Amino acid sequence: MKKTQNKLCFFALILLILITSSGCQNLFIPTNVPVVLRNDPVSSKPSPQQISIQSYTMASPGVVQDITNSGNNLVLFTFGTTYNINTYNTETMQLSAFVNSDKKALSALYDTFDTGIYYAEKLIDPITGNVGSQIIWSDVNQNTTRVISLPEENVIQHFGIGDSGQVVYANNNNQIVLADSEGNRQVYSVLNNYTILAVDFISQEKGFIFIATDPQNEERTNLYYAKMKDGSNELASTMIAENVSSFDINDLTNQVVFIKNSGDAQSIRTWNTSASTTNSLATGSYKSARFTPNGERIVFTQTTPNSDSQLKSIWIMDANGKNPLQLTAPLNINSEIICHPYKSVLFFSVEKSSDSISSADEHTLSQTYQLTYKID
Repeated sequence: MKKTQNKLCFFALILLILITSSGCQNLFIPTNVPVVLRNDPVSSKPSPQQISIQSYTMASPGVVQDITNSGNNLVLFTFGTTYNINTYNTETMQLSAFVNSDKKALSALYDTFDTGIYYAEKLIDPITGNVGSQIIWSDVNQNTTRVISLPEENVIQHFGIGDSGQVVYANNNNQIVLADSEGNRQVYSVLNNYTILAVDFISQEKGFIFIATDPQNEERTNLYYAKMKDGSNELASTMIAENVSSFDINDLTNQVVFIKNSGDAQSIRTWNTSASTTNSLATGSYKSARFTPNGERIVFTQTTPNSDSQLKSIWIMDANGKNPLQLTAPLNINSEIICHPYKSVLFFSVEKSSDSISSADEHTLSQTYQLTYKID
């Protein structure tokens, strides 16, 4: 009996040491649950601010794509025997079918006025087997659906939204197109004939921000800016930065935040249309960064050194790079981090592990979370 008690005491002592050395973290973190970890690989200086998770809930199955300007609805993808685009009401927590198709949707965004959804759809030619894609618009009431891109166009997956309900996309001719849901379109030719991979519209400046392959090195992708000129359909572009993998625009501040690759590390940088140089905020192992809607903070994801690159933790910091705060433990995130337009709420999707998928939902491989936080 005494030996048993000694063993229990010894085990309790070891457990106490482990808990103390880990900073009182939870040692048994559930797989893919957004538990906050108290470490700070971004900065050696502790932030004077404190962050707390008010709540997190499993909002809906599927991969989240976008949120309305009102914050009331999400658009999500679920893939199974068919490809579904669904909407999710964040107030009633109701999931509604929007599009059911045998063609795979690649990305989707609400239009400027939340009256409809633009989405890129994958196409496979039944004769040649060639793969392409097209842009479609459907109104939120599902009364009208129109193909926006032309039949001869093969559009890129990563498109953006203009300031008047328009969609901005690039095609296989390396042209940038502004089109609306009524079929009106403006086509712009980029003088350098870049192969464009992602594009968006910076409204106040009437210009385009895009990622394209380097003409001298196809393995490298650079970030460019091209401003529209009255009476011209030609765009002269300026390179913002080399080796860029992703970007986001905040129209309130005319700023762009992007991830620049530098060997084994990445840096989070910002740029605005009046600047001649970029501003480096942090260096580490980053995968994505985007502004909160008010432009005051940046939400970003990073991997932990020497860990699975698929696992990313979510962080938030001031727009000047100060006060980095961790929001979640490393997760297998497979979506953009979607910020609520006026609340401290994030939506993101996590790929389920194979052992958590039951036969009843074998085709539902992703779960979207709603996470509410507070910064003091």
